[in-house]
Amino acid sequence: MNLKKGISLLLGSALLVGMLAGCNSQPQSSENPSGNPAPAGAYTAGTYTGTADGNNGPVTVEVTVSDSAITSVVVTEQSETESIAAPALERIPKAIVDNQSLGVDTVSGATNTSNAILTAVAAAITEAGGDVEALKQVPVQSDETETTGDMTADVVVIGAGGAGLCAAIEAKDQGAGTVILLEKMASIGGTTFTSQGVIGAYGSDLQKEMGIELTFDEMYDNLMSNASYHLDPVLTTITLEKSGETINWLADRVGLNFTDVKVGYGPLQMMHQVDGAGAGMAEPFSKTLDDAGVELMLETKATELVMNADGSVGGVKAEKGGSEFTITAKSVVICTGGYAYNPELTARFTPELAGTFGIGFPGSTGDGIIMASNVGAATTHTDDMMCVLKDYTIMAEHNGTSATANNNGFMALPNVIMVGAEGKRFVNEKDQGYMTQKLNSPVFDQMHKDGLGYVWAISDQAAIDATNGKTKRNLDLEYVTGNTIEEFAANLGVDAAGLEETINNFNAYVDAGYDQEFRRTGDELAKLTAPYVAIPLVPCEIITYGGIARNENAEVIRADGTSIPGLYVAGEASANSAYMGFTLANCFAWGRIAGANAAAYAQ
Repeated sequence: MNLKKGISLLLGSALLVGMLAGCNSQPQSSENPSGNPAPAGAYTAGTYTGTADGNNGPVTVEVTVSDSAITSVVVTEQSETESIAAPALERIPKAIVDNQSLGVDTVSGATNTSNAILTAVAAAITEAGGDVEALKQVPVQSDETETTGDMTADVVVIGAGGAGLCAAIEAKDQGAGTVILLEKMASIGGTTFTSQGVIGAYGSDLQKEMGIELTFDEMYDNLMSNASYHLDPVLTTITLEKSGETINWLADRVGLNFTDVKVGYGPLQMMHQVDGAGAGMAEPFSKTLDDAGVELMLETKATELVMNADGSVGGVKAEKGGSEFTITAKSVVICTGGYAYNPELTARFTPELAGTFGIGFPGSTGDGIIMASNVGAATTHTDDMMCVLKDYTIMAEHNGTSATANNNGFMALPNVIMVGAEGKRFVNEKDQGYMTQKLNSPVFDQMHKDGLGYVWAISDQAAIDATNGKTKRNLDLEYVTGNTIEEFAANLGVDAAGLEETINNFNAYVDAGYDQEFRRTGDELAKLTAPYVAIPLVPCEIITYGGIARNENAEVIRADGTSIPGLYVAGEASANSAYMGFTLANCFAWGRIAGANAAAYAQ
């Protein structure tokens, strides 16, 4: 769900109400709330507008100034994701006004949104005649006034995404005394609350009411086929066997409202739709967490696992607002998500995937995987991830996001081909699987062969024009073009002779109705004609399916198969039993398994 309403933050009694909108308005002078007003005449009093690119699109602000102070910052238009951006949309404008500063810190996990607000406000301040660079140097009063001391708990859960929320609630329900839930971000929910809110399952009460009958074998074959049988068979069986029970628990214990069961991710009617999608889970989970008595600590980052002399887990070291502290605990559950926002870790795990960019959930940086590895945990399936082809130039040079670097249907054009530095094709461009490694692996291989961070996707202007403006580069960038193959090759920096042969061969395949190199046929074939267009593309990771190795009890295991006593894991931090359609089912089911076993161990 996206926030559509503007967020207005005014100065209360320090401001005079009734200011007129528009650059020519002349509000009466108001005192700077920071106590250090700028000199009179520092601004031309009025209301000004600024816009900057956020995570999902433009963020627009209205900034009102007197002749000596910033009196109001209002976010008027944005399409950011609520569960990630809400704290930034609330805090950043208020901090700017309260401190009369543009040196405000970004909100953890909402960096792009925070920077968009700051950049947009800076543009408005510039129009108002203010000194942006001077405002960036104005010190900001910290909200952190207390130092967090050392703590004790029966169970500590690290990460408040779907798995962590379930683990914490289940741990309390199974008798754990003190349960502390740590979340480094400013809000709960993680990837789960940004999802479409569809959960794969069979045998749920809702399916029974609707007369939907599915078997385990049908579900297992569908899931394993989708995942090319890359999943752990034993753990995947548990995910599936728990799936119907998981839906019932989410409805009965958490209070999620399911509106339908749809066909999806294959031919089976198995996808349970949550009312309000991922964002619709926020209120029910928050209430259940509170009612259960879980102690939630936001903007608190776990940094290290504490180990006892006997090799069992003894707690967690964490930091909050610059304060470092230790939580002594009987058991710990790691639910920190994957590492789809940490391409350096991806390259460390799997060098053949080096060159990817992270476009996953901002909190998915592999923290828990690293912490567990540092105390002896094994890792598994770290070469499995979901990638999406994105505009390399925007990712590399414009701080790109999944939205801003979208290729906007370029790969769907009927005559699209992909080439490397030699101007040669290397894959069937119309094969399915660009969200898996089926097609991304050849792209990575070609990138590494060429020593480049991208490959070229090629079409022509006629195909672009036929989409009536839908297919275009974002951020007002232009496609790389050429009126002749020779000119086109030069602009791309690829071998001209190789490219000419490739295009001529491809057009001959179109005439013959069959692609002799990569077996494209029918609607997958259309001629390439000048002027030609191209876009550099790179696979960008959005979900990872590898991580910490675990057993059927959600216990973290070492390479020799022995468990680390008191240490558990669930969710995307150990997702080798999930794939498209079952990512959420996996995190919910294994969150409960881990929470229950952590509670039992702590008693």
